[in-house]
Amino acid sequence: MSSRPNAFKGSNSARFVKNQMTTNYRNTNDYRQQNNRNRQQQQPEDPYVANNPMLNDSIQKKELVERIDHIDSIMGFDRLEHGENDGNKPRKGWLINMHATTIPTDDYLAGYSGVDYYFLDEEGGSFKATLQFDPYFFVDVLPGDHESEVEEWMRKYLETANVKSYSRVIKEDLKLPNHLLGLQKTLIKLSFHNIQDLLAARRLLSPIIKDNQLKKESRNMYTFKEIETIMDPSVYIDDIREYDVPYHVRVSIDRNVRVGKWYDVYAKHSKVDFVEDKEKIAFADPVVLAFDIETTKAPLKFPDAKIDQIMMISYMIDGLFTIFNEPDEKHVLKRFFEHIRDVKPTVIATFNGDFFDWPFVENRTRFHDMDMFEEIGFAKDNEGEYKSKYCVHMDCFRWVKRDSYLPQGSQGLKAVTTAKLGYNPTELDPELMTPYAYDKPQLLSEYSVSDAVATYYLYYKYVHPFIFSLCTIIPLNPDKVLRKGTGTLCEMFYEGHLLESETYVGGHVESLEAGVFRSDIPTHFKIDPTAIDELLGNLHNSIKFCIEVENGKKMEDVENFDEIYTQIESSLLELKNNPSRQEKPLIYHVDVASMYPNIMTSNRLQPDSMKSEEDCAACDFNRPGKNCDRRLPWAWRGEYYPAEMNEYNMIKRTLQNETFPGARPWLPPRTFDELSYAEQAAKIKKRISDYSRKVYHRVKSSKVVTREAIICQRENPFYVDTVRSFRDRRYEFKGLAKVWKGKVGKIASNDTIARDEAKKMVVLYDSLQLAHKVILNSFYGYVMRKGSRWYSMEMAGVTCLTGATIIQMARALVERIGRPLELDTDELKGFELKRRGELQLIKNFQSDIFKLFLEGDTLDTCYQAVATVANNWLDVLDTKGGMLEDEDLID
Repeated sequence: MSSRPNAFKGSNSARFVKNQMTTNYRNTNDYRQQNNRNRQQQQPEDPYVANNPMLNDSIQKKELVERIDHIDSIMGFDRLEHGENDGNKPRKGWLINMHATTIPTDDYLAGYSGVDYYFLDEEGGSFKATLQFDPYFFVDVLPGDHESEVEEWMRKYLETANVKSYSRVIKEDLKLPNHLLGLQKTLIKLSFHNIQDLLAARRLLSPIIKDNQLKKESRNMYTFKEIETIMDPSVYIDDIREYDVPYHVRVSIDRNVRVGKWYDVYAKHSKVDFVEDKEKIAFADPVVLAFDIETTKAPLKFPDAKIDQIMMISYMIDGLFTIFNEPDEKHVLKRFFEHIRDVKPTVIATFNGDFFDWPFVENRTRFHDMDMFEEIGFAKDNEGEYKSKYCVHMDCFRWVKRDSYLPQGSQGLKAVTTAKLGYNPTELDPELMTPYAYDKPQLLSEYSVSDAVATYYLYYKYVHPFIFSLCTIIPLNPDKVLRKGTGTLCEMFYEGHLLESETYVGGHVESLEAGVFRSDIPTHFKIDPTAIDELLGNLHNSIKFCIEVENGKKMEDVENFDEIYTQIESSLLELKNNPSRQEKPLIYHVDVASMYPNIMTSNRLQPDSMKSEEDCAACDFNRPGKNCDRRLPWAWRGEYYPAEMNEYNMIKRTLQNETFPGARPWLPPRTFDELSYAEQAAKIKKRISDYSRKVYHRVKSSKVVTREAIICQRENPFYVDTVRSFRDRRYEFKGLAKVWKGKVGKIASNDTIARDEAKKMVVLYDSLQLAHKVILNSFYGYVMRKGSRWYSMEMAGVTCLTGATIIQMARALVERIGRPLELDTDELKGFELKRRGELQLIKNFQSDIFKLFLEGDTLDTCYQAVATVANNWLDVLDTKGGMLEDEDLID
């Protein structure tokens, strides 16, 4: 159990909520003078404006929104405020992007929160629609009908936070004891005009809730009665719920809006409504621009934006390349920005653009006294990534790292192009780029164009369908879907030892045989006759399962059942009568379809179903003979420091008598108790690690313990139902992809337009099923992800151990009738050394030797062919690469 003293344990708010409210208001006269200098205009002295910081803040927001609207209009995204036919005729659009915004209004000075939705229409045009939505969170109150008192208290206490409205909602609380009887909880819903007000209210409530939860741990039946007589209703506030859901995610969930889908957009007097068009599935065609920059650089150094210049920008939109020759770098950038404004791309693709191309362009733009945001609407956000409101920035390198499954050393653009697109792009030594700009500009331009083309087709073939298919499921914009991630810290104990980490024993991986196995080389088999007897005994049921479950047919529809049964039976008997065999093998990849999701659905495994004996004891369904508590084993593994509890306490007392440097160099020293929780944990772990190394001669010990989990079969199955729904939808899309593949084959070869449309549908449905597969396989990993809303190590452990048991059971049967080679609960992939170095000789060795495993017609001749190449590379090692050029040795 975590000992972290955190009132909001397990919350994601640290990732989503950044409080940047300024409380030290500047002198308004200086503030106004600065604004006058920046905007080259005089504003009249107004005491109300000068002394109202909220109004000053709203002016800034209003100006930012106006700048964004101006850029959006230049790029073709005018706001739809009133539709045709007095707003009753909708405008159809494909949603490509969405961003939170502030809607300026005369009714409320700070403005309303809303979301800008960016659409592409059917005729190739574009527009945006702004949906106003009140942000909210819930306040959880202790049992006892205290909602009215707490609400009345909050109306006074949160007066400065400008709460828009209070209301009551009834929710099902899965943590409520005995909630299976239908017990529900009443929550107070606080709605706000904008996010800033919500954060202000949360900041006011957080200290009170933290204090209440600390007191709650020591509260018993006597102290609880004392609470009844307390006049301060704030003690009844137990927690706040759903405060950490990002605003645009909240709106998308509540209004059921997703990027990548078609909508009929109704707009009447700035009031907007969306209705999904479920008949229209095919994606719209956004304008995609992929670009790559070439810069000057000093010999043997990386490019530096402070001194180096951009000498070429290659970008691909569609069709043939056109060359623009400009006199200097400033005009190159101006031409690039001008062309972006002309073609109005809605997706810009780069390769590692977040960390090289965009920062370099921005710095050089600033050097020439231009503003990249004013030019094309792109700027760096607080996460260091380059984004804009109207246009999606797809950094293909992010996709390569997360979704391509390529090894670390093969994630450069050249290697990715070779692996994914099947051709070798033009290569050029970085040291030759600047000299070639003077001497061989044609070769340099070919290289630069090659990178832009590779990025364009990598995006269009892999990244585009995959990311936008994910967007139809996940309520995030494409930029966020491409770049998601998380992490946290915890301190725990195991049997009196400080626990360094705890987890569960994962999937089962076993390599049983090594060697060359080919279907054209005879191999020795030894069949177990008793295994054949078992197969014969289950043969009728196995064939019936194949017909009814796997193929969805009825037994009555099969006309030759007896014939097939006899044929299989005679084959099995022949194996039984001749158990020792030498023959050419068939190599099978046995895969359990959607194993982890099916384990979860069949056992109703979900985080909230993991119960303790205390939970069962308090439940009304806890009766003799009950079958709602399925008990399954899982293997817990912990790594802990060998120091005992008394030694831990001794070390902690020693630290409490020491002083530590201040948080800043100019601040006074701090005692141990004045350190933050994370700093205390780090100091203790470091001191115990040193102590264990010195006294026990080892830093950590590990232990595996088999534990039993209780899975409630009556629990609200929201998580299991979601998994099942994703699985079924994935099968549906998989089936549709097969249907459209069949349609492509039936379309006449001269009907180019129809074939292209059919191929697009194949790619669409294939991408949709892949997106569902990725998320489906993430439901299992999610529950062990640090910071996840539904966290359960037990559930992950049960899922893994059950999967490992299934694999081992399959192995036990297969090894009696064949030769199992390798087991893995994840997946089986081709062999490749996983390395972080860029040794070209390793790549060359692999490419040379793999193809030779197909040589020869016996194992001896196969190994002789492989040995020839192996000897050559052994000579390279013996001579330390003396006969190789540098480019053959290092990439």
